[in-house]
Order: sequence, then structure tokens, then C-alpha cells
Amino acid sequence: MRHTDDGPAAPTAALEDLVRERLAERVGRDLARSITREDKFFELGIDSLDIVTVLATLERECAVERIADGELWDVADSVGALVRHLSEHGRLPGEAR
Repeated sequence: MRHTDDGPAAPTAALEDLVRERLAERVGRDLARSITREDKFFELGIDSLDIVTVLATLERECAVERIADGELWDVADSVGALVRHLSEHGRLPGEAR
């Protein structure tokens, strides 16, 4: 995880906000805001097409290499998993590498 003057929590919070914004565009704001970091998307009725669409947008925005299709549910099964993946492999939009 990258550290800033605000400490390590700042990038994580910003990434979580970004994940929830992109998820809301696909499944609706109420659902995107109501799920916890560890709620499993599949159990909430959010299907793989929704997640692939959200993930593709986040991969572009955060300059993350595309994951293999077989890794989808390992990398992107919850808000927390997406935030972890992006914080380990990407950057916030506008953040220098």
C-alpha cells in the first residue's frame, strides 16, 4: 500500500470510495453503499457480468493489469477484495507512479 502524508488509511479510503462509486453505476447507489467490505457480491445477487464491467473500469482508472478470467472471484468477490487488489497493484487516478 502506498503511504501519503495522511497515512496509509487515506489511499485505502479513497480506493473504497472509488470502488463503491463504480459499483453504484452498475447496481445502484443504495446497494453499493449498504454492503460491507466483506459481503460477497455473488451472495447479494451481483453477478459476474456486473463485476467484470466494474473491474474493467477500475483497471483502466487505476492502471492495473487485467486479471485472468479464472481469477475473477478470487480478486473481486467483495468491496474489500477489490480495494486490496487495487492498493497492491494499482494507483488512484491522478496519482503518479
